[in-house]
Amino acid sequence: MENKRIDLDKYLSTYSDDMSSLARDLRNRILELVPELDELIKWKNLFYEKNGFVCAIVLHKDHVNLEFARGTELADPEGILEGTGKNMRHVKIVNSDEIGSEILRNMILEAVKLNNT
Repeated sequence: MENKRIDLDKYLSTYSDDMSSLARDLRNRILELVPELDELIKWKNLFYEKNGFVCAIVLHKDHVNLEFARGTELADPEGILEGTGKNMRHVKIVNSDEIGSEILRNMILEAVKLNNT
């Protein structure tokens, strides 16, 4: 069965070039690490699911958040997770250099693993 994908160009067409590029880089990184994730648009945001909600990309005017559904359960040795929700936490990303970090990679993989247990 093929995984769900959205028309990313259409979705990003209303955002600035900088934020579109940042979101595209983050999306590519997520799907490079976990190609079996389904990609959907919910509440005007990019959602990634496997056995439920794993993470989402939320675009803002000057940054992009990578939100984790079970963020309070993720290891965060560098203290980069933000938020005060019951379970959700996010990482604020302002440039593409941050997307390739080992810390972010580990968080994405751990978030997927949490949905498989």
